[in-house]
Amino acid sequence: MKELIIPFATAVGYMLKVLKSNVKIDKFNPEFKMIRHGNYFEFINSVKGEIPHSVVYNKGKITSDNIARNDDFDFLGLFNANPSLQKFYIDCYKEYGKITDTDIPDSIYGIAALFEISLRMHANNHNLIEPRENLNEVINKLTKFKNLNKDETNKLHQGRRFINMVKHFNNQFPTWNEGIDSMTIAYEIVKEKKLTII
Repeated sequence: MKELIIPFATAVGYMLKVLKSNVKIDKFNPEFKMIRHGNYFEFINSVKGEIPHSVVYNKGKITSDNIARNDDFDFLGLFNANPSLQKFYIDCYKEYGKITDTDIPDSIYGIAALFEISLRMHANNHNLIEPRENLNEVINKLTKFKNLNKDETNKLHQGRRFINMVKHFNNQFPTWNEGIDSMTIAYEIVKEKKLTII
């Protein structure tokens, strides 16, 4: 399912890179927040990308259409948002262009994007969080629900600290490399505990 993962990692990773470069993102900030927080319905309606056709079986009922709904489960929401994500990335790239970052490779930006949405998706699927809940609480609630130990929870919070360092540099880590290491370890926990998007 790279068709789902790559557009998300590319678009959101790119916007994290834009944030780190201290460029004002006022023009795209509402949509950036929508997609980072998993508000797919709002994102689709704002960006207005094409909605792909899907067949869904839910509680004995089969629907076959290309309509996004506010109560779509997260995976379907992300699937429906895919064309809007691609449009969003193109629009953002036209606005901000190529950004060179010697501190963080693009692959890490993609991992950071997937890290946050993966945790939000699993927490939301278990009705653990409210819309727009901060990532700190998402991690706390999800790790408690999944019975992760203190060390695993702390490693996930280190990944969150790295994302915060990208968005609001405040010396969260002594060096970018230490932050990258923490983000990589945090995403390994996500994979190990089967908390990825797919």
